[in-house]
Amino acid sequence: MKQELIKPVVRVGNSAGVILPKEWLNGIAKIKLVEQALNLKKEILEILSPYLEKTQGIYLVGSYARGEQTERSDIDVLVITNKIRKKIETGRYSIILIPKEDLEKQLQNNALPILPMIKEAKAIINYQLINEYKEKSKLNQKNLKRRIELSKSSLSIDREMIKLDKEWPSNCSDAVAYSLILNLRTVYIIDKLRRNEKVSNKEVISLIKKVSGSLKAHEGYLRVKNNKKQEEEIPIEEADKLYHYILKRLKEIEKWLKEKKD
Repeated sequence: MKQELIKPVVRVGNSAGVILPKEWLNGIAKIKLVEQALNLKKEILEILSPYLEKTQGIYLVGSYARGEQTERSDIDVLVITNKIRKKIETGRYSIILIPKEDLEKQLQNNALPILPMIKEAKAIINYQLINEYKEKSKLNQKNLKRRIELSKSSLSIDREMIKLDKEWPSNCSDAVAYSLILNLRTVYIIDKLRRNEKVSNKEVISLIKKVSGSLKAHEGYLRVKNNKKQEEEIPIEEADKLYHYILKRLKEIEKWLKEKKD
């Protein structure tokens, strides 16, 4: 009887192999390569070939840099350039080209999202440059002020929406869930950066469940992010828990910024 499995190809000594079920022992298997292994460096350099003369550094960021990628993950790349500002979307690749001067201005005036990208970056070209930014770039009142103000403004809208849902009463919308999860991710990332710890998407998901009691808000966030039909499935009490947690963390971050010496 024929059976079919799709299995990852793994390292076996100096070769590659496929781990098969024990009950297949002494049988005959036909091996077919379904998907060619990614050669990230080669493919990235091919995409960026028109811009290499004005490129100062190329870095893998996002889930591939953190080792959290899945089969559906985009391959995110940060490119530090000499005056080239561009975004390239091709296949699974999402590539941001940013002039060095612009990057440094962002680090000084609005650290998120560029600083987390730098902290997790894996060098493809010019390790020394990104390492310099990793060592010298820090959070301070100036480069976090705008992000904190945006989060507080967003939270005030969330508070009113939750209040209306309580009066109705009804569950909260995916739009509220999306806003809350974005703000939770913001305070999580800031906390990780100030402790010089690595960011993990798995930790964010665990935190959402710990704070709210379920992953319904995260599911709503994903529906908005992936442009799917929005629903109203987030219980008010869960949205309320997320709101108060984020507000508390923001106040703690503001206190930390006031007390720290830049």
